Amino acid sequence: MDSIRIDGLELRCIVGLRSYERRHEQPLRLDLRLGLDASSAGRSGRIADTIDYSRVADEVTALLQFREYRLLEALCEEAAAFLFASHPRVQQVTLRVDKPEALRGRARAAAVQITRSRGAFGATEEATPYGGKIVLLREAEAIVELLRLEPGQEVRLADPQRRLEMPYRAGEAKVVPAVFGVAQESAYAALDSTLWVTRCLVLVAPGADDR
Repeated sequence: MDSIRIDGLELRCIVGLRSYERRHEQPLRLDLRLGLDASSAGRSGRIADTIDYSRVADEVTALLQFREYRLLEALCEEAAAFLFASHPRVQQVTLRVDKPEALRGRARAAAVQITRSRGAFGATEEATPYGGKIVLLREAEAIVELLRLEPGQEVRLADPQRRLEMPYRAGEAKVVPAVFGVAQESAYAALDSTLWVTRCLVLVAPGADDR
């Protein structure tokens, strides 16, 4: 399988169990490998036929800075689901996350690495008045889902959870993720082509652990 790699993506976010980790952002370093068929782009020379790694970096950064994770394992699982929702061409995701300050003075970093295939996440579409919805991941703290708006359809959303939403159309190289508060309304219109909206909804506010 062909792949696109991003090595050493650096960002800061809230991640950890201890009380001080819940209050202060920490640095993370990510390595991503996206498995896909790159032959179409190799022949056409069009970015629309592959995955824009700048967009991937923006999406992952937006998700991690929106969420406040307790475990690196949950971070990896959600990030993989989010990438599958946002990139239909991706068939496999390998993600390694290093936490350099986790074992300060004892080791360079603590890390978690996962590999997930598209089939590991939900793929059954539920019909909706505007098109359809696929729930890729539902876990204790959050939901990752993908909405599909048929051409000419509109939708207004006002969920009782904080959420990150990222609308996109097929072939778009640039997306703009947006954060919405509890019951804050968002609105989308598909106009003359299908519109997709990747969403992460926070079910509970992660609390501190006494570990």
